[in-house]
Amino acid sequence: MHEASSSQSDEEGGFVPNAKQAADLVTKFAEVTGTDTACAQFYLQDRDWDLQRSLDAYFGAKKAGGISVLTDGDEPQIILNINKDVAKHLAKSDDVAKFMDTATTKPPSEFRMISWNIDGLDSRNLKMRTKSVVKILQTHNPDIVFLQEVIPPTLDYLENNLPQYKFIAGDEDGYFTVTMLNMFTIHYDSHKIIDFPQTTMARNLLKVEAHMGPLKLSLLNTHMESTGEHADERMNQLNISFHELSKTDKSVNVIMGGDLNMRDKELATVGGLPDLTYDLWEACGSRKECQWTWDTTRNTNKEFPGKFKPRCRFDRIFLRPATSNSAVPKFFGLIGLQKISGYQCFPSDHWGLLADFDAK
Repeated sequence: MHEASSSQSDEEGGFVPNAKQAADLVTKFAEVTGTDTACAQFYLQDRDWDLQRSLDAYFGAKKAGGISVLTDGDEPQIILNINKDVAKHLAKSDDVAKFMDTATTKPPSEFRMISWNIDGLDSRNLKMRTKSVVKILQTHNPDIVFLQEVIPPTLDYLENNLPQYKFIAGDEDGYFTVTMLNMFTIHYDSHKIIDFPQTTMARNLLKVEAHMGPLKLSLLNTHMESTGEHADERMNQLNISFHELSKTDKSVNVIMGGDLNMRDKELATVGGLPDLTYDLWEACGSRKECQWTWDTTRNTNKEFPGKFKPRCRFDRIFLRPATSNSAVPKFFGLIGLQKISGYQCFPSDHWGLLADFDAK
């Protein structure tokens, strides 16, 4: 059946919905299946936008597991259904590793990253907020993800529901940072954890080395000391991180980001950004609507009594591009701006940062 009140036909007689009808069908498919809009469009477009046929095909493929061949659409299509255990097994396979290494030698044209403090220390609505984070990541499909304030149960849920990513954690206990790499686009090389010796909040710098074809990447994910009274230690951590950035070979693109808890005057005190390093918000036009990443005038997850509602640009992404095969920022925006349906809360008290890059 077609979930539309009117229809059009293409040259071969297939159903072609208008923009509103298509959006409604995509939304219904995604709601019923718990998938994203890209998956919905994949199934609907190949079945003349017939919602029931598309749902039957999706759940049939999911129930079968493994490899399914769908023959009810315009063209036969192979669907690979994997879970967390299968993904880990594939990642360890020599044949798959060789394929992935070959795949990542193809020059990329662009890539996407997200950085987000997901507020795992707040137990209120934590499960629902984490589910919302997963859905948002599935929708935006980033190649690289920096997360902060992750706790062990949250990490387990993320790993089980995002099996296409390799997870590298900055710790195992308490709360910590996590860097995620899409195994189909980014090749992991190595990682190390750089301690902040004077931290009183178990903070560190998680450094991951990776590549995307000839594009070399050094990924620095951190959550620096919180609150105004810890400014001195935060500046020490900033200096350690900038030193790590600056000493990296110039042939490597360095992306540093996370919840820096930083004030502009602190950046000025340590001497500003290292040479040839850019703040992505500034590099992409300093749009006012993207300035405040922790904004209690808009985000109500944290309540502040009285009229004063603080807002700060705690979360940042910096880029030091390589001298060749360099990453070039082209878009910077915020995510997680909508309250979770049926709940009076946002996915986190921080907005997430989304950045798109061209590879030159």
